[in-house]
Amino acid sequence: MHRLLVVLLVVLSLARPAFADDITNREDVVKQHLADASVSITKLEAQIATLQTSIVQTQQRSDREREQLRVLARVIYAQPSGDNLIMTVVTANSVADAFTRVGDLTSAAEQASRTRAALNRDLASLSSQKAQMDSDRQHQVEVRNQLQGEFDRLVEMEAQRLQQQALQQGVQAAPAPAAPPAAPIAAGGSIQQIILDAFAPLGAGAQQWALRVAKCESGYNPNAVNRGSGASGLFQFMPATWASMPQGRQSVFNAVANAQAAAVLYARSGPNQWSCK
Repeated sequence: MHRLLVVLLVVLSLARPAFADDITNREDVVKQHLADASVSITKLEAQIATLQTSIVQTQQRSDREREQLRVLARVIYAQPSGDNLIMTVVTANSVADAFTRVGDLTSAAEQASRTRAALNRDLASLSSQKAQMDSDRQHQVEVRNQLQGEFDRLVEMEAQRLQQQALQQGVQAAPAPAAPPAAPIAAGGSIQQIILDAFAPLGAGAQQWALRVAKCESGYNPNAVNRGSGASGLFQFMPATWASMPQGRQSVFNAVANAQAAAVLYARSGPNQWSCK
């Protein structure tokens, strides 16, 4: 029995690194898919905006053509109280001139009608394309949400594995994080202090900027999520941007990691990465 227990412990000790590597590899894959999904959503949103502009412009052209048709219709088919067609014939220099004028009006009306019909077809095609892109964007958002859920599950599995490892080594382990993970607060500190500490190397001006932007972006809430864009955490990182940061292996809801990543991005690219100023 003792030998069996020893063998079992050896097998478990050998299996754990492989299990940990598997979780790490899966986290990397999921993060890459998250980044790809976010890029796809951004591209689709740009294409949708372009299509919307084209739809508005086409609708305006169609409205102008419709108004021109109304004018021509009044000229050609006016009632006796305002018979512009008769006036066109009467004021003609000759019979041939009268036929030419009437023919020009009729030809113009036919051309305007064909142009408006073509514009209506273009408008229908653009609307169909936009509806398809709206559907594609919704699908990508759903995929991204599923990937985020999978990533959070992997992070929790890794935390549970570390907890079990610590218990086996006789060390008191920290409890597994909830979902979404609670933001760690330094002893005797606060969210504002975490931000000040992260931006301290960049100077007092950067610290004050960071406090102002974090207040605007998340209200100092490290668990904040923008359901429309997917931006998350204290400084509202997009998934693709977070995955590219040195702190990207940690949860975006970790206040310390989020503030440190914001300081890195600020130092590297300046303050224009945030909509809040």
